Amino acid sequence: MIGRIIIAFLFIPLLVLLVLLDNPMLYNILITLGLFIGLLEYSSMMKKGGVKIFTVINALFFAAVLVGLAKFRVSAVNVEFLYRTFTLIIVYAVAVTIFSLVNKDIKESVLRIVFSIFGVFYIVILGSSLFFVRSIGPYQTLFLFAVVWIYDSGAYFVGSKFGRNKITPIISPKKSLEGLIGGIIIALLVITLFKYFKYTEAFVPYNNLSHIYTIVIILCLAAQAGDLLESLLKRYCGVKDSSNLLLEHGGILDKLDSFLVATPVYLLLAVM
Repeated sequence: MIGRIIIAFLFIPLLVLLVLLDNPMLYNILITLGLFIGLLEYSSMMKKGGVKIFTVINALFFAAVLVGLAKFRVSAVNVEFLYRTFTLIIVYAVAVTIFSLVNKDIKESVLRIVFSIFGVFYIVILGSSLFFVRSIGPYQTLFLFAVVWIYDSGAYFVGSKFGRNKITPIISPKKSLEGLIGGIIIALLVITLFKYFKYTEAFVPYNNLSHIYTIVIILCLAAQAGDLLESLLKRYCGVKDSSNLLLEHGGILDKLDSFLVATPVYLLLAVM
């Protein structure tokens, strides 16, 4: 618990600073590094689970996506971008399939294809939304981060203290309905305080309170879904954490799991 607080005080101010900078380059570098490490952690987890995915091909695909994102402009007509992305996905799928055909074990080949493609979708495709969200605006980005962090911390503390009814005991025995509800309530209360406190009102870039509450609740549920999805993968692989990079706090993927689902959901809400 103390470790969580220490990491929050060290990392959150850095991320806030990078988001607020006029030039998002440093923010993009941080996200790129996080997703790349997450991709390696995913490969390591799968290997421990008995599935050797195409790590090199996945990394090359990630690099190609980054090149495409570097040329992407929100205000431009992006037909060419979509065409290149579609072509890249086809090339990737063909490469994975071809390399799988040389394996004489059919079951192993299928698992390699499925988990390799899923890893790309899970970390690279969904994770790329973390680049796009910054283009909406720095305060919108901080709003997303604040809601997910507050919910995650609130659900953890409430669940640890009052958790009785498990959501999915097989996948994640520590996640409780009390934690889910408590985390949402705490997120709603804190965001309301942010909205009406002079020095933090800019972190809630929406005016209608019912609109704010709707977004907060949806983001909390999406964050919980992201957390459970990674827990499912870890249970399949028989590991407790994605890695021990952050010592007792697990790996980078353990810190990104909620955002990998919540961020694309937030992007959809932002354009509605």
